[in-house]
Amino acid sequence: MMRTTGGFSRPFTPVQPVAAAFAVAFLLVGALGFVPGVTSGELAVLPGVGTAVLAGLLPVSLLQNVLHLVTGLAGLVCARSRVASRVVLAAGGVVALLSAAVAPDVVGAALVVVAVAMIGCATLLRGRPVVRPPRHGAAAA
Repeated sequence: MMRTTGGFSRPFTPVQPVAAAFAVAFLLVGALGFVPGVTSGELAVLPGVGTAVLAGLLPVSLLQNVLHLVTGLAGLVCARSRVASRVVLAAGGVVALLSAAVAPDVVGAALVVVAVAMIGCATLLRGRPVVRPPRHGAAAA
């Protein structure tokens, strides 16, 4: 039986919670894209066809919402590993940069910020695994 430390089955590196946070953000954007009160306008299948806008800022479509959800799920799975966390952050940053090239001005600028943040976290967050000390009074397994 494996003894866990603070809810994790193994120590984690600083990049892993950051990858999980980005994944949760993608899941949130993907899910909110389907909520009628948060998304205004007509939700089309392809980007640029409909008039749906998330929170009055981000144009969305059915395809984009599904891609955000899939990206978020993949990010959560990848956050379990140090190497996979870096790969998903770097790949997501590159995709965001490519998307910024074809996006409108405001959305393109936001995508560049997201891309720089993701690639920066993937390359700059280094460190040893965080090992939490055992809680006092916890029985040893």
